[in-house]
Amino acid sequence: MIKVLFVCLGNICRSPMAQFVFKQMVEDRGLSDQFEIDSAATEGYNEMCHAGIHYGTRDILTAMQVPFEEHYSRRIRPRDYAYYDYILAMDDSNIEYIQSIVGVDTDNKIHRLLDFANKPRNIKDPWYTGNFDETYWDIVEGCDAFLKYLKL
Repeated sequence: MIKVLFVCLGNICRSPMAQFVFKQMVEDRGLSDQFEIDSAATEGYNEMCHAGIHYGTRDILTAMQVPFEEHYSRRIRPRDYAYYDYILAMDDSNIEYIQSIVGVDTDNKIHRLLDFANKPRNIKDPWYTGNFDETYWDIVEGCDAFLKYLKL
């Protein structure tokens, strides 16, 4: 079983979007039984507020016919590093915060999602940009490239 954790700042926009896009890709390929997929945040505010998926993320997932379920923000915890095989961040600052929480990445588990793509880069936060379409397509690109990297 390959355990994947997607991580962004608040776990209400990018990381749950990646979680459900990747789940659909895996299911479409008949690989669901080979994966455990979840998402988390680097900050704890949304967890304290019991925040769910942002409406912009819900809207784009619905428009693109990506199934999703209720998900509430949770902060990444030190034990997640030992549990997950891959911790896929949305941007450089996420990686810095993840490492401040879980420690040094001695097992090379922490990557930006788009590090697997042809043009590695950060995925912009639609909380600030308002552009959920751009974020969606970046996440699709990253998830597809990550699956190719896994060679499944």
